[in-house]
Amino acid sequence: MRLLSLHIENFGKLHDIDFSFNSSLNQILQENGWGKTTLSIFIKTMFYGMPAKTRGDDVKSIRSKYNPWQGGIYGGYIEFEIGETRFRVTRTFGKTPESDTYQLLDYSTNKVLSQEFKPLGETIFGLGEESFQLSAFFPQLNFKSLANIEMTASLTGVNKYQDDLNGIEKAIKRLKDKRLEIKRELPSKSDIEKYRFEINNIKALNDNIQTQIAENKKQSKILDEELKNYAEKIKVEEEKYSEQNKLYSEKLQIESKANSLSEQLNGLYQKHSEIQTQLIENNIALKNSKINKKFVWIDIAAVLVLLAVMLALYLTKTINLTIFISTIVTILLIGGISLFFIYYLNKRHKNEGTKYTEGESLNNNFKQNIEILKEQIDNLKKVLTEKYNNIEMPNIKPLKELQELQNEKRIKLLEINNKIENLNNDLDTNLGRDGYLKNLLESSKTRLEDMQKRLSIIERTIEYLLKAKDIVSSRYVGEINEDFKNILQKFDVTSERFMIDSEWNVSEQTNVGNKNYEYSSQGYQDIISFCQRISLIYKIYKEEKPFIVLDDTFVNLDDKMLGCAKEIVNQLSKDYQIIYICCNTRCSLD
Repeated sequence: MRLLSLHIENFGKLHDIDFSFNSSLNQILQENGWGKTTLSIFIKTMFYGMPAKTRGDDVKSIRSKYNPWQGGIYGGYIEFEIGETRFRVTRTFGKTPESDTYQLLDYSTNKVLSQEFKPLGETIFGLGEESFQLSAFFPQLNFKSLANIEMTASLTGVNKYQDDLNGIEKAIKRLKDKRLEIKRELPSKSDIEKYRFEINNIKALNDNIQTQIAENKKQSKILDEELKNYAEKIKVEEEKYSEQNKLYSEKLQIESKANSLSEQLNGLYQKHSEIQTQLIENNIALKNSKINKKFVWIDIAAVLVLLAVMLALYLTKTINLTIFISTIVTILLIGGISLFFIYYLNKRHKNEGTKYTEGESLNNNFKQNIEILKEQIDNLKKVLTEKYNNIEMPNIKPLKELQELQNEKRIKLLEINNKIENLNNDLDTNLGRDGYLKNLLESSKTRLEDMQKRLSIIERTIEYLLKAKDIVSSRYVGEINEDFKNILQKFDVTSERFMIDSEWNVSEQTNVGNKNYEYSSQGYQDIISFCQRISLIYKIYKEEKPFIVLDDTFVNLDDKMLGCAKEIVNQLSKDYQIIYICCNTRCSLD
């Protein structure tokens, strides 16, 4: 099988690109950033299609990464021939595989062949995309050689038993995963000892708690007795205080009543003094308001005399009538006023006499009330002297002291009872924890024994499967090592130093034992991986030889190794079509 030409409509940064290929060596020399890797991915994609977009990872998704930068139809075609028959495969890509298109044209009949049910590359080479990518497709900077089940089956010639071989690989992987899972969940002996240690600690702790509970109960009983004694003492003291307080209250009431009567007496004394003063004043006023009757008659006589004189004067014609009348009116007016004044004074005298009489009566009443109050006060003082003379305010301090001591004992008893309750709770918790740990211990022991049995069975099963796989792998290890060493010698490398095992791992023999070739320089790693892949290509492509894509494969080689690599590629191009992509003239094959 060989490539004839290709056309890229749009793929990544490449647009409207055409290439033609010869049957041997095709070198593509372009600067960095031109799109060389994009070209190699396009070639592989035309034969194996485009994977679905990786969810949540647009950067790593090939479908997203090579979506045309400039827009337009996403895809192109490649023309190739198998034997004498020429074909053209055309693909376009969308956002999902469902929107992709595929067409395979057979130029010998000019007919489009049936729909693609499996990748075209798998139909042509008999190998899937992963096997192709691990062998004939050398990606830039990372082309470490590996072998999958499909390639192993091809190497051993057991392709028809490939599913069985794949089943062995899957079974070994599942068994190893199960072994790892069991080991992760495996109860360790230290855990079991830890459970035992915790159980012993809980027992010791519970013994200590029970001792504390017994001691606290003993203290609680003592405090109960002390509280009973305090209750009796307080009862006696309360009765004593109550009696004293009652007598003292009676004394205070009598004293209060006596004081109240004394205040009333003082008020009576003060009122009595005021009444006596008023009585004296009334007496003086009474005496001053008294009128002698002879003054009344003198006044009347004087008026009559004056009237007679005035009449005589008128009759003798000494005064005229006008003077007579005016004088008579004046004398009568003066006489009337005098009589009215005498009447007023007489009435006032009578009023003063009434006031004086009332004052004397009030004075006598106050004297009687004063004597009554004095008698009442004397009686109260006599009672105080005879019955309450020795009664003092009761002293509550002894009762308070007893009550304070009782409260202290109660608080202490409450603290002890709370402590007992907490200790009992701790004891219950520890007993529950003890039961849980004992169950856990027994469960762990049983589980450990069961899981150890299961691990033993898994280990033996893995051992038998690996032996079976080694028996199958031994069919190709010798041949593949021979081809590998032959190619390696062309790089002037001592081939006996390196060997490939049945797991497709390369190790280097040194004076201190074997070591993985990945500890070598990057140049050596590239050479070894290259030789591995070439020896693999010789063996696994039995029907159609593949085209080989080399994308800047030798950038890490020194000049000597690079010269050897160029020689090998030129030699390889006699049997295989080579698409050699590089970015500088140093790596160029010209």
